[in-house]
Amino acid sequence: MSMKVQNYLTEKIIWKRGSNPTYPYVGDCEGDKCLIRVNDFPDEHLYTLIVHDREIASFDDWPTHWHRP
Repeated sequence: MSMKVQNYLTEKIIWKRGSNPTYPYVGDCEGDKCLIRVNDFPDEHLYTLIVHDREIASFDDWPTHWHRP
C-alpha cells in the first residue's frame, strides 16, 4: 500500500450522503474529491475508495477516523 493510500485511510474524513446508491458517500480530503463505492460483497471487498475518479483502495472495515452521516 502506498503512503498516499495509507494517508487517506488514516485521515479524518467527514463523509456526506451521496445521491447515487452505488456511491453512497462523498467527501473531501485536503482538496481531493473522494467517493465510496459499495461493491458486490461478499465476492468483492465491501467498499472501494475512489479519489479523482481513480480506485485507490478496497476494504471491508470502515476506518476509525472516518465519520459517516
